[in-house]
Amino acid sequence: MNQNKLLLLLIVLLSISYSLAVVVPIPGENIPNGVNSNNKNKKDLKSAAEDLNYANIFRDRQGTIVKGESVRIDMQGSYTRDGQRWFNLQAQLNGIKGKSTIAHVNVAQNAMSNNLAEQAHVTNVVIAAMLNSYIIGKTYHVLDNGL
Repeated sequence: MNQNKLLLLLIVLLSISYSLAVVVPIPGENIPNGVNSNNKNKKDLKSAAEDLNYANIFRDRQGTIVKGESVRIDMQGSYTRDGQRWFNLQAQLNGIKGKSTIAHVNVAQNAMSNNLAEQAHVTNVVIAAMLNSYIIGKTYHVLDNGL
C-alpha cells in the first residue's frame, strides 16, 4: 500500500474513532430502589442487555423494552435536568413488587445520532453501562461529553 493510501486510511480511522469516542458512561449515585441479586440474574441481565436496540433506548413511552426469564429492562420515561433531556432505563427483577432494580442507566438526548456507526456505538456503551451498573450498584449516566 502506498504512503498516500495509508495516510488516507489512517485519517479515516482516526476520524471514525474520534467521532465515536465522545459518548461516555459515567458512574454516579447508588441505584434508586436497588436490590442485591444473584448469578442467574446477572446472566439474564447480560442476555437482556444484549437485546437492547438503539430505537428503544430513546423511545418516548414507558414500558418493558426487553424481557428475560428473571430480568426485564424497562423504559421508565424521560426527564429534564439542567436543560438536558435524559432517558431512564432500569433493569428489574420479574415478579417482584416494590424494590426490584438491579441496574440503572440514564441516557442523555445529546447522545442521539443519525449516523448508523454512532448509533451502534451508543447502544454498546449503554449495554456496557447497564452491566457495570449491576456490578458496582451505581447509576450510570451516558452522554456526549462534547470532546
